[in-house]
Amino acid sequence: MRIDAYIGNPIIATQQDYYELEELLHEVEPACHSVQLRAERLIIENISRRMFRYPHNPTTQWVADRLRYMVENGL
Repeated sequence: MRIDAYIGNPIIATQQDYYELEELLHEVEPACHSVQLRAERLIIENISRRMFRYPHNPTTQWVADRLRYMVENGL
């Protein structure tokens, strides 16, 4: 899995945030292709590609829940 954290993303502020997110996503779907944390949206590429707009205060758990949603729905 590749995690691309762009400047200005609201999820990863420290290296610890990155490792926490990586661990959460690996628990949900170890075979996920990539996750892109952009300034205004999240892009997940698993079987398909989906974009999500961030809520007011997004967390690493919120990102993991979006991936879990995709896995559960075969996306």
